[in-house]
Amino acid sequence: MTGRREHPSADSDARHTSPPGLPPGYGSGVRLLHLYRPRVPDVRAQAIQVVHTCHALAARGHEVTLLADRAPGFDGGGRDALARYGLDAPPSFDLRVAPTRWLPGAGLWFRAQLAAWSRHPGLVYARAKRYVHLVPATIPVVLEAHELDSALDVEQGRAPDANRALEDAVYGRAVGVVTNCGGTLGCIRAARATLPPARVVWNATRADRAVRGVGGAGVGVVGSAREYKGVAQVLAAAGPEVTLVGASEALPGVQTRPAVPYSDVPGLLARFDALLLPLAPNLFGRELTNPLKLWDYLATDRPVVAPDLPTIREVADALCPGALDLYDPADLDTVRPAIARALARGRREPVLRTWDQRAAEIERFLGELRA
Repeated sequence: MTGRREHPSADSDARHTSPPGLPPGYGSGVRLLHLYRPRVPDVRAQAIQVVHTCHALAARGHEVTLLADRAPGFDGGGRDALARYGLDAPPSFDLRVAPTRWLPGAGLWFRAQLAAWSRHPGLVYARAKRYVHLVPATIPVVLEAHELDSALDVEQGRAPDANRALEDAVYGRAVGVVTNCGGTLGCIRAARATLPPARVVWNATRADRAVRGVGGAGVGVVGSAREYKGVAQVLAAAGPEVTLVGASEALPGVQTRPAVPYSDVPGLLARFDALLLPLAPNLFGRELTNPLKLWDYLATDRPVVAPDLPTIREVADALCPGALDLYDPADLDTVRPAIARALARGRREPVLRTWDQRAAEIERFLGELRA
């Protein structure tokens, strides 16, 4: 597309050969169950990422099933949930929404649906490790990992034994691993003596979310203020001209607005003069994240202020060297100067990475597992 850069592949070389016994046909026309149980429709990043990845795979001709919990206040079905995200309903995408919001009942429904799907050959693409034990041993599992819970346990002073046991079981079972960024893959490799074939596949955004800005609304942040992301501290250092959209509660000294529908985010971003991405220099920020908001930010022409962390540099150095204004997350006195540089910079060249590109990378990896 004119005026936008499209990313190169974020592939990572596999370390081991594929385990034997992977059925043929996993490069195209896959019958796939995405194992996660997102709540839909929802503005949280996990639900957005899973739904759009499934939609993109289905649009590429794969037969995709996603079992989802029902969000509060939502009474529709799968087609209605997709419409809330501004998506059509490809005939090969079977988004099934639990008939009840009562979690025990939804859990029984989920297990029954999984058992019914498992009666026919297919591939399970699992983002939730805790459900993999429900998948019959005859069905291949590819794991999509966005974390290493045992390492987070150690960092936060919790006993890691339970998560290590789960990781041992799931990685021992998986025929392939997809990770959200290079740091996640590095953490997993450092913790495990052996690993099935692995590939880094970044997140993405939609082509129709690329917008040209109008400015005038100061500096904006879109997303939650979860403590482990260090949002409150970064915003306190940024100053009163920053507005956080998506906060569930007030933050001292910070202008906040409630979350907006997913479809309204691009127009919101366009009204800001610059966009700020807060992250803390902890294990999550350094190694385990590939933020959805980064891809939405990059798809605009607004200047972007982001932390100088490996997870951010992984993307920036590959796609837009020198185009982000970086602050040191270990020295928050650097936030305001980075914002000043961004405001002085003004417009920049948008960078667009689409969900179709992400789906194509997953598709290619599945084909390599078959080879």
